[in-house]
Amino acid sequence: AAAHEQLQLADAGFEPLPIRRGAGGGLATIDNAGKPRQFVEVVQDLPAAVPGWRLWLLTPADAALSSAANTARLTTLLGLLLMGLLAFVLTRRQRARRLRQEALARMNAELESRVSTRTAELTRSNTALAGEIAERENAEAKVRRLRDDLAQANRLSILGQIAAGVAHEINQPVAAIRTYAENAGRFLETGKTEPASGNLTSIVSMTERIGAITGTLRTFARRPGVAASPLPVREAIDGALSLLSGRIRDSGVTIVKPRGNASPVVMASRIRLEQILVNLLQNALDAMKDQPDPRIEIQLAEHNDRVLISVRDNGPGLGPEAAGNLFMPFQTTKEKGLGLGLVISQEIAQELGGTLRLDPGNGIGASFTIDLRRIE
Repeated sequence: AAAHEQLQLADAGFEPLPIRRGAGGGLATIDNAGKPRQFVEVVQDLPAAVPGWRLWLLTPADAALSSAANTARLTTLLGLLLMGLLAFVLTRRQRARRLRQEALARMNAELESRVSTRTAELTRSNTALAGEIAERENAEAKVRRLRDDLAQANRLSILGQIAAGVAHEINQPVAAIRTYAENAGRFLETGKTEPASGNLTSIVSMTERIGAITGTLRTFARRPGVAASPLPVREAIDGALSLLSGRIRDSGVTIVKPRGNASPVVMASRIRLEQILVNLLQNALDAMKDQPDPRIEIQLAEHNDRVLISVRDNGPGLGPEAAGNLFMPFQTTKEKGLGLGLVISQEIAQELGGTLRLDPGNGIGASFTIDLRRIE
């Protein structure tokens, strides 16, 4: 009665509803004249003003189920769309990856092909270059052999030219040896051993002189070795003058040797340096034939790390045309000769790491300078 009064329900009567609740809760089914209908059941306690009462709110489930179904369908559709989009993106990425891999494979194949082609070209080029280098080395070796043969022929030609002077140089000590030997025999017959011993000593001296002459000739004629060695320059100068001593004496030429006793050292072959000096001295002797008061001056000078050996004569000198063609093969102003002496001498000087040049003229004679590197 109190509840009726509180809720202002008067004499309204209430009958229990035939409700069947689902096992999961939340949904209730009511049979209405044999037609079951589902409702969404919501339970709410009433305020404290109405103690002990609870409100059951039943909302038809058709709209909720329809909304839930629509939501489920929409969710499913969105899920399918997302899955389709994801599948599309994954497919595109896989296709792009595959295209990149295919492009990379094509690039690698093309690069390998280019590398193989370039390697083959380089191999062919290297083979051709190696062949050209071998041909060039063979040609250079042949040129060196020909140059050495030509230098050797030049030395032998020089020996032929000085043979008469050498024979004269040898004849003098041979005649002296005979005289000393005859005198020694007479001294021994008379028991004069002391003068005989002096004559025998003179004979030994004469044989040493002959040995020095023939040794110089033998050394000059021998084909020089390849390696150079430290050489005091004065030894080469003395050797060249010794070879030409007979001709120098017969021609009446005055030789002025370098002053002092100092002898700078160069890295050279003595035979080759002597050959240059002999060529220069012979040219000077030829130039001063029938020249009054002939004179050859040999000078030594040092400048920084260079040694300068000059051979100067007081002959008629060289004209501009002759000076311009001086180091060209087969150019000569002599009646006899091939015009190769200075060419060979210049090549020898270059092989020794130096130069051979014609000095500027002052109107008197000709002067040539050999420029070589000095060593300590």
